[in-house]
Amino acid sequence: FGWYGFNCGSTLAMSTAAKGTLAAQVAMNTTLAAATAGLVVLMLRFAMFRKYDIGGMCNGILAGLVSITAGCGNVECGSAVIIGAVGALLFQGASSLLQRLKVDDPVDAFAVHGACGAWGVLAAAFFDWGTGVDYFNGWNGWECVSNDDGCIKGAFGEAVAANVVEVLAISGWTAGMSLAVFVPLRLAKLLRTDDETQEKGMDEAKHSPSKAYVMSY
Repeated sequence: FGWYGFNCGSTLAMSTAAKGTLAAQVAMNTTLAAATAGLVVLMLRFAMFRKYDIGGMCNGILAGLVSITAGCGNVECGSAVIIGAVGALLFQGASSLLQRLKVDDPVDAFAVHGACGAWGVLAAAFFDWGTGVDYFNGWNGWECVSNDDGCIKGAFGEAVAANVVEVLAISGWTAGMSLAVFVPLRLAKLLRTDDETQEKGMDEAKHSPSKAYVMSY
């Protein structure tokens, strides 16, 4: 079921009304964020290039999906729209920045999964539907994080801090593992292809279709 199976399936069961309605909420949030981000990127690309960039719109949809995944079960529908829209802006900003820095990312993998992934983790805490700015629901779905005395006060702030640490930890792990792979490859002169292939382009030389995007900017 693609992303719907991934997100809605994270409820792990639909044996109760609460679980079933939560899965429905997750499906709605997933749809709204993806649709919003796709449309925002489509409009941004049209404003920038005066052409309808369908490939960019598809990446925008992915950006919305990545942005909402962390918080799909603990945010309201309106928040899902905002999360998707912000994810679209971050995607386009990251994509344009990498091109300006001449970083080779032809399918915008970092812009979609890196930038929007980090945003989604933070958004899951910022937009949590817990009452006020003190309580937090998170993975509890319809119920607040609680102990024997009831809802835990201050859980919202702790959740925001935890999610910031999570983003930093994931970034550090990813950077470390990437360095462990790419530095030896570079030292062995295996990191890049020969100049002729570089000039021609890896997509055209090795891949089908011959380029990631069919538009010329």
